[in-house]
Amino acid sequence: MNLKVLLNNKWVALLLLMLTFSLIYNPFTKFPFTFCIIILAVLLLSYLQDGNFKNLNFKKIKSSEIKIILICYLILELSMDFIFQPLTSKVFNEPADYSSFKIIENNPHQYFKWLVNMWISAAIGEELLFRGFAFSQFRKLFGEKKILLVFLSAIMFSLPHLYQGISGLVMTFLFGLAFGFIYLKFNNIWINIIVHGLIDTVFLTLSYYGLTDFYSGFNIIL
Repeated sequence: MNLKVLLNNKWVALLLLMLTFSLIYNPFTKFPFTFCIIILAVLLLSYLQDGNFKNLNFKKIKSSEIKIILICYLILELSMDFIFQPLTSKVFNEPADYSSFKIIENNPHQYFKWLVNMWISAAIGEELLFRGFAFSQFRKLFGEKKILLVFLSAIMFSLPHLYQGISGLVMTFLFGLAFGFIYLKFNNIWINIIVHGLIDTVFLTLSYYGLTDFYSGFNIIL
């Protein structure tokens, strides 16, 4: 059995996904270097499996897709901020815990540092791992069971965000579902990366101005 056949075995594919996911918790690297290693691991394993990166869906952004990116971003930003975030905070009687982002409040140096790190780790790294690579490996295991692929990848996506509390965990899961459906619909990892990056850019900007209470401030509507 050659290496490519072995790596594409469904159980080996699942093991590779679990090992890559476990790199998030490795004790030797910290943010953002952890996801730099994960990005390299995803690229390497994808190439070893297929001899190319086609399963990660790096496709050129067409001019018509710019509108799609903006629409997806606006729908997600508005629905999450004004509906799902306050509803989740109310249901669990607590806002998401964003205290770890206090470090960038009114600190331009930290803000721009986190902004660059976020685009590398969250926008590129998380989308490659939880959408591109996860979908590719889950397809080897389950085939084209699209709802299952989205659901499992959303669970994986939410788990590293436990530090944000139950509300933060639920919100990350909902974002994971949304990102998963965007990936299924448009089949282009760059669309996911840009939409994800725009959302997190707004979040970090609000954190810089000390306005993260914005995300729980609309409970009064409910």
